[in-house]
Amino acid sequence: MDCPAGCSVEMTDLEGDHETLRECKECGGLWINVADLNRILLHNNLLGLEGQGGKMDAEALTGHCPDCQVDLVRVDGGDRQHPLHYDTCESCGGIFLESEFADAADAKEAEKKIITFFRNFDSKRKTRAAI
Repeated sequence: MDCPAGCSVEMTDLEGDHETLRECKECGGLWINVADLNRILLHNNLLGLEGQGGKMDAEALTGHCPDCQVDLVRVDGGDRQHPLHYDTCESCGGIFLESEFADAADAKEAEKKIITFFRNFDSKRKTRAAI
């Protein structure tokens, strides 16, 4: 599977339990299927992807799904000071998280970075918790 960021390199599987995590060694991006992502989120007391919030950016050109070859959709979240985004395939549900995941040695380390990312992604959740 080639990196959806356009690096023209094959993504490599990260060693781990049974997750479908693939990393681009050039840009540090991470590809994960939606079922594994939801499992990670739910096991860490976070909302599943559907409940994470975010806003689709229809103007963003983000590349093609390495599995389906359809356009990826950008989803923006976070807050004004710390904007975050991920790309998703509307066909297969695959998720591409960009370079903030560079240097994940294995699936466990990548999972920790995913958890931190999604804890910061839903700024509305933070606002609701503060009320």
